[in-house]
Amino acid sequence: MWPGNIYDPSERLIKEKEGDDYEYLADFVNPVADGLAREAAHLLRQAVLSQTPGKKSTSFKKAEKSFWQEYAFFVQEKLKSLNLYLRHYEGFCRTCIITESEITSMVKMDLDRFADKDKREVNREFFIEINYLIPAIAKEAGYEIIRNEELMGVNMTVIRKIARVIHSRYRHNLIGNGRSASDDGEINIPVFEELPEELKYSNIDNAAHIPTKLLSIGYKIRPVKKGFKPVVLHLNDEQVETMARVEHLRWSWEKRLHGWRQGIYKDVDKKTHPGLIPYNELEEAEKEKDRALVRLIPAILRDIEYEAFPASPGLITNLSYAIKPQSSIYKLLCETNELSNEIKSLASASPEISEKIKAVDEKIKVTIGEVQGSYNYARHIQKTFLPDDLYIRECFPDSFVLFKPKDIVSGDFYFFSNQGDLIIFALADCTGHGIPGALISTLGYGTLDQGVNVLKITEPSEILSHLFSRVHRFLRKELEETGVSDDMDIILCCLNARTKNMAFSGKGNCLFHITEGKITAVKCEKREQEQDDHHEYDFKTGSLQLKPGDAIYLSSDGFADQSGHGHKRYNRKRLGDFLLAIHSLPMPEQGDKLYEEIERWREGGNEDQTDDITVIGVRV
Repeated sequence: MWPGNIYDPSERLIKEKEGDDYEYLADFVNPVADGLAREAAHLLRQAVLSQTPGKKSTSFKKAEKSFWQEYAFFVQEKLKSLNLYLRHYEGFCRTCIITESEITSMVKMDLDRFADKDKREVNREFFIEINYLIPAIAKEAGYEIIRNEELMGVNMTVIRKIARVIHSRYRHNLIGNGRSASDDGEINIPVFEELPEELKYSNIDNAAHIPTKLLSIGYKIRPVKKGFKPVVLHLNDEQVETMARVEHLRWSWEKRLHGWRQGIYKDVDKKTHPGLIPYNELEEAEKEKDRALVRLIPAILRDIEYEAFPASPGLITNLSYAIKPQSSIYKLLCETNELSNEIKSLASASPEISEKIKAVDEKIKVTIGEVQGSYNYARHIQKTFLPDDLYIRECFPDSFVLFKPKDIVSGDFYFFSNQGDLIIFALADCTGHGIPGALISTLGYGTLDQGVNVLKITEPSEILSHLFSRVHRFLRKELEETGVSDDMDIILCCLNARTKNMAFSGKGNCLFHITEGKITAVKCEKREQEQDDHHEYDFKTGSLQLKPGDAIYLSSDGFADQSGHGHKRYNRKRLGDFLLAIHSLPMPEQGDKLYEEIERWREGGNEDQTDDITVIGVRV
């Protein structure tokens, strides 16, 4: 019979698998025994070649088939004793994570079962090598080793998106350090889609193990409840270090699964790597690579609408906050319910009046519900064409977008496009809000997407000329009787990731630049207009030479114009001061702080949200 620790992915639980010994031998034991015998022979040849005079060699007759059959049969029993499990995999094999102490325990079990008492020390090193090989040999047989606690991740589609973000962070770092360009300036680090399969799956594996890394500091993950938004998890230095250790352990096992061994130099042909050593022995620069990957995790969780929660009660609180509905439709529904209840209490003495009130009340609720349903579907459409959160994270690993429509759908829209070395991003504020603003934002986004991603225009002023000329033509703005006078404010930036030069153009919206602890509000100006129509769309392009660590913020006027304490506007100066005060925090945390700040300000004056609010923050 099977040992009973086969994982069934279709039911997501550990269950007994019925079968006979022949099935078990054919499916797992035989191929694992053959693989271990092959690798053992290789190890013994190496040991003989390196043998020094007088040094004892291992005493086992390792080539005997019966020994390896028994040893392979014993593998599952060892794993089960450590709460490790086997499951079939299809296509993608997750890297197991087996700790040094677990390897020690497995070796002790081997020595107790297979070694003579007087030869234990002679065979210890051999069994250490063999146990390190077990995951790779199991993989050859079509199995992966997992922990039940690790299986709390997200689906493969999301994992692949996260993997793109992880590789993008690595690529950004190399570009920023000038280590990814050849003499002629060509980028040598490929984008995710062009990676060799082994490297592509390495990033996917890293993404799939996010729940495992969080478990190491006492957190599990879960989807955020509908109507709530996750707060970014704040990691302290100790937590980052713990998860970095786990990430290095995962990476080490991933290398072993692909046949790599520890060596003085990295050799792709011989598959040797100097990094296959304990975390404590790594150089600080190598440790920092693991820490950088770990620091991405809180932002990624928020992007995919998951939250971390304590595996043990009392670890943290306030994991998520309710999204406070600001729409006039929602408020009308609340006020109608309140008024209806008051009228019912007054008319309770007359059954006929009560029935009429009830009938009218139901009609009002149905009508409001239909309108709200239309708004919600419009929001779904708008969310579909706006850039995916993980795509934004791929463009800028340290970034945030605070997006708070006033009426379910928004007249604000944001845009991101990764064009190799160039990252083009924009924030636009269309006239109005709600459905009218959303209609113009849809038209504006589609036109902007055409200019950047289809026509491949990269000069900011030319992109905006294309945008405004097409939008005004669609709105028939030149016709006094039938044309629409609505327009938009916009800031559009084009950042060269390698040179860190950022060109920008626009009108109306606000751009803040923080460098070396100082903040500057950057103005975007149009050229002096002339009489002919051509110069109506003639925008200026400015530029900023950014430094590593600089922060750029784009804001629509909704944040600065929001009324609050003393019925005063928040204003741009206060916004700039607040950004300067929080700019050293990770960008996702800054997004949370801005949300909390504007809600405090608004509620301090008991004011409704007056306009769509959008703020974008990116760190170079």
